[in-house]
Amino acid sequence: MISLVIPAFNEETGLQLTVDEALRFVDEILIIDDGSTDRTGQIAHELSSHHPKIKVFTHEKNLGKAQALRTGVEHAHGDIIVFTDADFTHPAEFIPSLVLEIENGADLAIGERVSRPENKIPFFNRIGNVIFSVLISYVGCSEIRDGQCGFRAFKKDDFKSLDVYARSLEYETKMTVNALKKGYDVIEVPIIYRSRKGSSKLKPISDGFRMLKAIASIAYRQTTLIARLMMASSFFMGMIGLIFGLISIYERIVFLKLINEYYPLITVFLIFLSVQLFSMAIVMDHMTRKMDRIYQRLR
Repeated sequence: MISLVIPAFNEETGLQLTVDEALRFVDEILIIDDGSTDRTGQIAHELSSHHPKIKVFTHEKNLGKAQALRTGVEHAHGDIIVFTDADFTHPAEFIPSLVLEIENGADLAIGERVSRPENKIPFFNRIGNVIFSVLISYVGCSEIRDGQCGFRAFKKDDFKSLDVYARSLEYETKMTVNALKKGYDVIEVPIIYRSRKGSSKLKPISDGFRMLKAIASIAYRQTTLIARLMMASSFFMGMIGLIFGLISIYERIVFLKLINEYYPLITVFLIFLSVQLFSMAIVMDHMTRKMDRIYQRLR
């Protein structure tokens, strides 16, 4: 059984289109009206009254996207859960592709929006997507092209392990990093991406900062002790290298020459060593998590 969870906060423009398109691909649809102040709740209840597979749950006040998704999963009856947005950006025809990956053994299947040149992704969103995907790939030791996409599927039994503490749009990013750090098998499915219906709720600066914080938080908390020690050592080396570099710059500006000519070499060496040690820590941690995950599946 497949359950589709749709969090909706002031999505009166795209909600009905999203639901109507998805009806034939899933067994139940759970709409979570997250304290909307427009006609979202009314539209949701009208849809529910006409279709028995549609259920509506209402938050009296806006609790954030993450809590809306949790409410949906809590009340879902399906063994496979699919998340999508209520703005009609993710075509429902790709739901079977996501579900198929889960049925074939993937732990998390994510819609990937960037590989199709025809997709209408706003310029600044695309730039941010590239930056965060590089960070997610580095921290998670896996090539991820679109770790922020809200169109994703997983087994309901895995949700407790995949769930992360977040409130807003950083939730998907944090979930992706969390899954990778735990050694889960994350698969991306190329999808078509449409221009959203209604106004965007993305705040590039504040949401971008929250995503960076989310990646750093998961990268630290979901890392083994020995890897943390290696990361701390790499940070210490990098700071020492930076200090030597600043001293060299100071000498060059004040004295117009390098008094300690070997300081720049020390700077380059320590920073290079710092990056290498940090990368080794991430790779080692990832391999440990992967082995743990394989062991869990064999038990």
